[in-house]
Amino acid sequence: MERDGAPLSVPPLRIMPDPLVAGCIYSGKCYMIPLNQCMSFSDLYEDVFRTFQFLPSDVIELQYSVPGCEACFLRSERDFQMLFCGARIHKLECVDISVLKIGGSCSNTCSVDSRSEVVDEDDYLGEAFRIEVHKSYLSDEWSSYIHHVGEKFQGAAELREKLRKYAIAVGFEFVFLRNDLDRIHAVCSNVGTEGCDWHLRALSSSANGCLYITELNNIHTCKGVVRTQKHKLLGSKVVKTCIAADVSYNLSLKPREIMSKFKSTYGFDISYKVALKAKQSAKEAIYGSDADSFSKLSWYKEAVLESNPGSSFVLEVDPSTNRFHRLFVAYGGCIEGFQFCLPVLYVDGTFGKSIYKGQILSATGRNGNQGFYPLAICFCDSETETNWTFFFKHLKSLLEPQGRVITFISDRGTGLLSAFDKVFAGHPHLFCYKHLVANLAGKYRGKGNSVMIEEVKKKFFKVAYSSTEKEYRFNLRLLRQEGGAEIIDPFLAEIPVEHWCRAFYTGGRYGIMANGIAESFNSWISLERLMPVYCMLDQTRIKQMEQMGKRRDEAQRWTTELTPKMEERLKVQMEKSRRFSVHYSSPGVYEVRSDFSYVVNISEHSCSCVKWQINCFPCPHGLAAIQDASENVYDYIDKYFRVDMFKKSYSSPIRPITNVDMSSSELLLTLYYLPLRRGHPGGPG
Repeated sequence: MERDGAPLSVPPLRIMPDPLVAGCIYSGKCYMIPLNQCMSFSDLYEDVFRTFQFLPSDVIELQYSVPGCEACFLRSERDFQMLFCGARIHKLECVDISVLKIGGSCSNTCSVDSRSEVVDEDDYLGEAFRIEVHKSYLSDEWSSYIHHVGEKFQGAAELREKLRKYAIAVGFEFVFLRNDLDRIHAVCSNVGTEGCDWHLRALSSSANGCLYITELNNIHTCKGVVRTQKHKLLGSKVVKTCIAADVSYNLSLKPREIMSKFKSTYGFDISYKVALKAKQSAKEAIYGSDADSFSKLSWYKEAVLESNPGSSFVLEVDPSTNRFHRLFVAYGGCIEGFQFCLPVLYVDGTFGKSIYKGQILSATGRNGNQGFYPLAICFCDSETETNWTFFFKHLKSLLEPQGRVITFISDRGTGLLSAFDKVFAGHPHLFCYKHLVANLAGKYRGKGNSVMIEEVKKKFFKVAYSSTEKEYRFNLRLLRQEGGAEIIDPFLAEIPVEHWCRAFYTGGRYGIMANGIAESFNSWISLERLMPVYCMLDQTRIKQMEQMGKRRDEAQRWTTELTPKMEERLKVQMEKSRRFSVHYSSPGVYEVRSDFSYVVNISEHSCSCVKWQINCFPCPHGLAAIQDASENVYDYIDKYFRVDMFKKSYSSPIRPITNVDMSSSELLLTLYYLPLRRGHPGGPG
């Protein structure tokens, strides 16, 4: 076709995609509307507003759902276009749009004169009298969980959960007339008293096993359908689904913290009992039950021994009752590496925090960089002499082949002393001075004021840290004067002085005075102590495995002869040694002077200040003498502080364990029963 000799320009034919059908749902009612990209968001919004007869002062929000996202906002033209994109991606022909009323007039019967001015009184009230702006809660979406016939659920469990949450959000209660895996029939709890006709029926599809709503009357004719801060259906089952992620991230979450967070996040009040039970259920869902946990121990023992050669895993069960008794475990990599750590072991007991409490006994070493080195643990019912003897016997079987004299330090826990003397008779055993001073302070309960007790503590510290016998006698006299000989003398008479005072211990104690390393280990596994026994062991193993790997890799980057902390300590001591004058006496023997004079024998690694012998590290006086003799200071430092020894202590890794065959293992058929629970014993006497 031409006009005035020129060809007529015809626009290309635009093929419009098939319209998308939307089901707009509000308060149990639904209407269908075709959508296409020629429409705008404003068109849809106005159509919804008009169809559901909202008042001009009402504010509504639109949300839609696509696979993988239950609530997508529909607030703008961009959101409207993204609706079509999502439908194309997921090949949807129909999409549900939930209509939420988030503000506006108080009811459909409220009206004002068109000439009057609506005044918000909060504009003129003080801050304390204003009503806070409505806060969005995670529970707001619950009211859209049940909305139309044909709605699909993956199973009966999902429908039950969403139905409970829907009832809580809307503000009513229901009862099940039928509650099977393939058929659910629920009615309003007021059906008998007020004849409410709300009801829901759902049937399972034999094709895919999913449940579909086949019948739904979502309109209540009873009174009092209103959302409240408390609800009978808001029990531990519902709360568990809401806090499971929080519990997995923070197993130490307390019930009152759960109550507070649930209120601020979901807008509902729950009781302490519900919070506690919900946490226990969530923990069980994540880590399994205590009963199942004990039945996995036989499999775990075999898995450890197979994957980690050289390990020790002893599992004791009462043969007459098949009830768990106790276990001992030490991994081959830790056993091999310990011989390159300091020859000291910190032994301690701490309680488990799972439903079955139990007690965790541990032996923890110390590496050349002053870090803790977990060696072995024992899980048992309580701290008793029998359990400590079991632990020490198996610990001894690991240590004897290494041929070293090990110095032990403990807090003199219940049953520990007598068990230690049976198994490790003659081995050096130090007592933690912090626990001793706490026991001493207890002797003054009701007999002295806090100021006097603090002075007694300070003077006891000085006695414990005395480096010579003369200094010990001097400090002891001051302690007896402050605390009274009638209390001090009987207390010290029960504690051999060589176990707690530096002046009387003849071996190398590496400066150890307290059981801090053991307490560091107990704190390190604080979350694992909350878990059932199998998970506690497995998660602790993973922690140890990762720690060993990280420390091994870290040590490869060190370029000094000593570990970083000990290299820094050497620098500090060397700086202090500059102020001393050194006078030669005989081969290896020197007099080192400043305000006081000290006798140093570099051949015997000793000084009259005794610090070299006590700390197994040269004191400033010794370093001054070594430099005067033109010797290499590194030749006089204990070998366990060297980087090469540190690397060897982490050269044998803990091997990973696979559990893909656990479910098919015959070892799981052996059922171990939980041990009888006992109360936690008291502390050291």
